[in-house]
Amino acid sequence: MPEIEDDNVAASKQSGTRRSPAARRSKSRRWPAVVSGAGTLLVAAALVGAGSIFPGTNATEVVPPVPHPVPVGETMANCQGPTQLLAGSANGTDPQFSANSSATKSQLNAVVLSNAAGTVPGATVESLDGSFTSLLTVAKAPVEQAEAAPTELTGKPKVRAAVVRGSAAAAPSVVRVQPLNQQASQGSGSVVVSADDGDLQGMAAAACQLPANELWFAGASTTVGRTAVLMVSNSSASPATVSLELFSKDGQVQAAGSKGLVVPSGTVRSVVLAGLAPGQEVLSVHLKSTGGAVSAVIQQSVLRGLTPGGVDYLAPTQMPSSTPVIPGVRVQSQDVAGKISGQSGYGDAATALAISVPGVRDAVVEVRAFGPDGQAVLPNGGVFTAKGAAVSLFPLAGLPAGSYTLTLNSDNPVVAAARSVNSTGTGKAVDLAWMPAAERLGSGHLLTVPQDVEAQLVFTAPEGAATVQLVSISGSGVLGQAQDVELKKSLATTVDPATLGKDTAAVLVSASGSAAYGAQVLTRANAADLAVLPVTGAGAGAPALNITTGF
Repeated sequence: MPEIEDDNVAASKQSGTRRSPAARRSKSRRWPAVVSGAGTLLVAAALVGAGSIFPGTNATEVVPPVPHPVPVGETMANCQGPTQLLAGSANGTDPQFSANSSATKSQLNAVVLSNAAGTVPGATVESLDGSFTSLLTVAKAPVEQAEAAPTELTGKPKVRAAVVRGSAAAAPSVVRVQPLNQQASQGSGSVVVSADDGDLQGMAAAACQLPANELWFAGASTTVGRTAVLMVSNSSASPATVSLELFSKDGQVQAAGSKGLVVPSGTVRSVVLAGLAPGQEVLSVHLKSTGGAVSAVIQQSVLRGLTPGGVDYLAPTQMPSSTPVIPGVRVQSQDVAGKISGQSGYGDAATALAISVPGVRDAVVEVRAFGPDGQAVLPNGGVFTAKGAAVSLFPLAGLPAGSYTLTLNSDNPVVAAARSVNSTGTGKAVDLAWMPAAERLGSGHLLTVPQDVEAQLVFTAPEGAATVQLVSISGSGVLGQAQDVELKKSLATTVDPATLGKDTAAVLVSASGSAAYGAQVLTRANAADLAVLPVTGAGAGAPALNITTGF
């Protein structure tokens, strides 16, 4: 067989020069390199052939996702403590509080649902003062969880609940609910604070929140007489580092001291927003946390001279969306509302919608209001332009009295919340409540019904008919018969929880049909007190990850 020479060797012959040792080595290695490459091709071909002969060896095969159960831990929900009167602030943002009114009443409500076999998971309430001290027991842990929930059940479900109602809430806390047989347990809680006198006269309510790493708020104010305090709770075992973005009517606020705020494990950190963005009529706040997940509310209060103007806990609103929905917006009669907002210094004592656009582009927004009589007429047909990277206020004056659901349709994602105001007359105390945008109702939302207040459940299906199923839970943990409430398109339907069963302490809510939304509105007879409890997330079960294998 003739030799095959590479280009360098041939060139050296033509030039009459002697081949270098490197060139001679190159010649001697040429054939083995080619043979080796051919052998590689043969092996690859053999592997492909084997993949078609032996099942499971085809590297190109895509295996369908298989759920892999993830170990289930306890469920945590962080609860607010009583409202606190701001006495001062150190370093601009960290607050100092003074004693509140002696008439302040702060109540914690909690409910924990059993599994289908009737076994109630262990649940406790612990303090968030850095010690995780046990404050009360909602339900004792079952002795033998493995025997508590057999794999096969016969007869009717034996679901029951453990309920705590009206327990004194002297400080922020966390409700911890243990899992049952690798199934996450379901629980819910709320805190309602009311005062008949003092600078924080009125009512504030907050649902206990599942921790998260990103939250949005809308509706805070830092002008004269307005106090907004962001309260961040960390019930995890790890410290959390929180950073804030603030948006005003004029655009994003560049605030020194808004980044790298450390919240140690098991504690609550309070931040006075006026120290970051003073003199702002309306603020939206974007919170991000690294490390531990957190919950948060904004305590908003108003004092007009010596007259209390209301207190509220601003709950997190829905993440930026092009179609947010806000249920539970309560409107007073036009006659009373006009007289209240017409007083000097009461311009913000009126129903309004706050819309924040996170992006730099302006957003064209269409707002629709659905009340007890159907869709109501809004100024300018409900269409307006919201400024990019800023907050805009859209007035809702002129709506007839009643409870409403607002739907927004925007060409850019927005963050939204609506302000409701209540008063018993001119010159008297006014209370306020901010309702955040809500998620669509699903299956198994667990709501607490507070004591000593008048509660109303408000439901709306803006785009079509829907059915909401309500199951009352008594103070002793007994579940009542399920009752169906039919929702007509574009009509707000109000349900009194007291009509669902005797001594209703909680309600289990499930929805089917078209998209439905709901909220719980709280008032007190012969008082201006007003608060709103959003419907929190639902569902219990074993989390799982879908893992896809293949190339």
